[in-house]
Amino acid sequence: MSEARDEKLLVEAMLFASDKPLELREIMRALRSRSAARVAQIVEELRRDYSGRAIEVVELEGRRYFMRLRPDLNQFVKRFARRQVLTAGVLKTLATIAYHQPVSRANIVAVRGKDAYRQIKLLMDRGLVEAEKSGRNQILRTTQLFADLFGVENNPQSIRSAIRQMLKPEKPD
Repeated sequence: MSEARDEKLLVEAMLFASDKPLELREIMRALRSRSAARVAQIVEELRRDYSGRAIEVVELEGRRYFMRLRPDLNQFVKRFARRQVLTAGVLKTLATIAYHQPVSRANIVAVRGKDAYRQIKLLMDRGLVEAEKSGRNQILRTTQLFADLFGVENNPQSIRSAIRQMLKPEKPD
């Protein structure tokens, strides 16, 4: 196998295995490459290779890259997923934070119950939610990673609009 083919294979493996977007610099370090143009070319080749397929390589703001299932296929395949990344309770807490942000941790706990403390910590550990101290409380917001993973702009209005759209009942054909 040629060196270029090996690099492409390694970049594909990195993107597939990562649970978050990878910066171009991270990929360069992993390949021990000093050429940003060469690494960007490899990623672009992968994007073309996956064009029109169920899996896509997405370029995000700041030269970050992520491999994901095409969003239009999510509904179809969700029943085949072997394991959930986040439990239903954690997802509900995340949705509540996303919809009402910026929102105090106390308000989330009042709505979601005492399990919300653990759920919020998990969401913060995963990089989906961030907290800002406000007196003895914390103000919660979603992160850029959240916006990237869910394919929305990172502002409360866009996120609320996307959530409302998801909750609309599908019209029968």
